[in-house]
Amino acid sequence: MAWVLQRLKEQSLVKELRPRDVLESSSDSDEKVPVTKPSSLSKRKLELEVETVEKKKKGRPRKDSRLMPMSLSVQSPAALTAEKDAVCLSVPAAALKLPMPGPQRAFTLQVSSDPSMYIEVENEVTAVGGIKLSRLKCSREGKEWETVLTSRILTAAGSCDVVCVACEKRMLSVFSTCGRRLLPPILLPSPISTLHCTGSYVMALTATATLSVWDVHRQIVVVKEESLHSILAGSDMTVSQILLTQHGIPVMNLSDGKAYCFNPSLSAWNLVSDKQDSLAQCADFRSSLPSQDAMLCSGPLAIVQGRASTSSGRQAARLFSVPHMVQQETTLAYLESQVAAALTLRSSHEYRHWLLLYVRYLVNEVIEEALTDGQRSKEGLRKRDLLKELLPVIGQNLRFQRLFTECQEQLDILRDK
Repeated sequence: MAWVLQRLKEQSLVKELRPRDVLESSSDSDEKVPVTKPSSLSKRKLELEVETVEKKKKGRPRKDSRLMPMSLSVQSPAALTAEKDAVCLSVPAAALKLPMPGPQRAFTLQVSSDPSMYIEVENEVTAVGGIKLSRLKCSREGKEWETVLTSRILTAAGSCDVVCVACEKRMLSVFSTCGRRLLPPILLPSPISTLHCTGSYVMALTATATLSVWDVHRQIVVVKEESLHSILAGSDMTVSQILLTQHGIPVMNLSDGKAYCFNPSLSAWNLVSDKQDSLAQCADFRSSLPSQDAMLCSGPLAIVQGRASTSSGRQAARLFSVPHMVQQETTLAYLESQVAAALTLRSSHEYRHWLLLYVRYLVNEVIEEALTDGQRSKEGLRKRDLLKELLPVIGQNLRFQRLFTECQEQLDILRDK
């Protein structure tokens, strides 16, 4: 009996110990249970994240700041075209190349403004020690002077006031008519193409079509490295004639029959002549000419126009079929252009000539408004001398008696000064 009770106690003790053994066993198997369960959860979580990422990839991509620079580089065709045009505009135009004088052993030229003046050049004259120099010699009215330069002389020009030579290495030297150097050599922006002198003005046209004019006596620049690109727009355009006026205004006569002068006051090229101008062919002001001698007017405007300064009556036969109003407007436009061109060239003789023709035509055609405007003072002419010439013309028509009286009063005031 005692054995039975002892056995029952052992069994109850085993039952009490079993839950504890299971818990201890669970604790010992921590590598299996705790790791296995969290591992399955983490795997499920990763799978969910992968699915989420895949779902996001299928939709519209999210804007990323790192991708913004890439989006800026994408441009529309219109933007690309505009950018291409901007690049094209930034590229300089094809550089003009004018002919350059080649080096010569020796040459001689006669100054057009003074036929008694000659300039002689001799290059590579051997001096003491084997040094090669260039000799410049000038003779005028039996008087001679000479000097030497260290570079070969390419071209020369002269006037009654100065002698200038362009040498290699883009050097321009200027001397007086007595042979004295007036200033240190001028460094040109590019090799010389053409050299001209008129009075104290020196004009240099370079091979890259840049123009400069200096007053060497006053030592000031009149035109500073002005480009000829704007007037030489055509691919086949060439400079056929170059003129430098007594006031230092350069005039370019082109192969297409047009002539331009550079206006230093406006810093622009003015069209002063066009051989294809229909106004010059149709204008008729023969009745305003006092005599045939008045048609012969010499000056820079007549030179560049290549005719006797007027084409009056050239197309007279056609004018009989043209309405009078059209003929009048055509003639006025032509005369006004001639007056403006002469004034721009500062040719006082030609300006007076064309202004008198203009006023005579206005008087004959009884155009008072334009006549009143034409009485304003002009540059380069004394107003008193101009009024003296205009008064007899205005007085020929009694309808302009009031204007004649006003001009007479202005003339009297000028006489009293």
